[in-house]
Amino acid sequence: MHFIRRLIYHSQQRLTSGSGFGGSDALTFRLLVSETQRIGRDPILADRFREAIDRGEGDTLRFFDLIRFVDRVGLRPLERFIVAAAFISNSNTRKELVNQAVNLIHIEFEGAVLSLCHTPCFENADLNFHQFAKVMAKVLSELPSDSPVLDAQQRQALVLAAQTKYGKEAISPVLRRIFTHFR
Repeated sequence: MHFIRRLIYHSQQRLTSGSGFGGSDALTFRLLVSETQRIGRDPILADRFREAIDRGEGDTLRFFDLIRFVDRVGLRPLERFIVAAAFISNSNTRKELVNQAVNLIHIEFEGAVLSLCHTPCFENADLNFHQFAKVMAKVLSELPSDSPVLDAQQRQALVLAAQTKYGKEAISPVLRRIFTHFR
């Protein structure tokens, strides 16, 4: 994820000031937007993105604002949800990034669940079952020392959306595996 770090470093002015697509760094910013959308559609890439941000050096990544970032690059609710889920799933992630991710999940929850119910979820692509199972495991699991990210009503809505999209038979084994880890 060295590539995404470099794009973030070189797009720092646009990420903090919110200027448009003009200027000398326009191509870099467009690449950043494109790569971030790709990351927001694949939970495995989202995990790598988390590692790139969390392990990055310099003030740009040390004081990284996840909510501002996803807003500036224009991610849609489900893409934001997938990116945020990657940050809550690792106990080694910096606490401020986890808190931002939890807030982002709460902000985008309803839109993400509605997007999930559409086929395809994204413009020309869909989230396959294994990708979504990975996201579900992250947001439904309890963190080591904190309360669950989603409340009971949100959990129920997420499970219902998953069952609607992928079928009860497909979701049942995933839920059994996730819920065996609850305290």
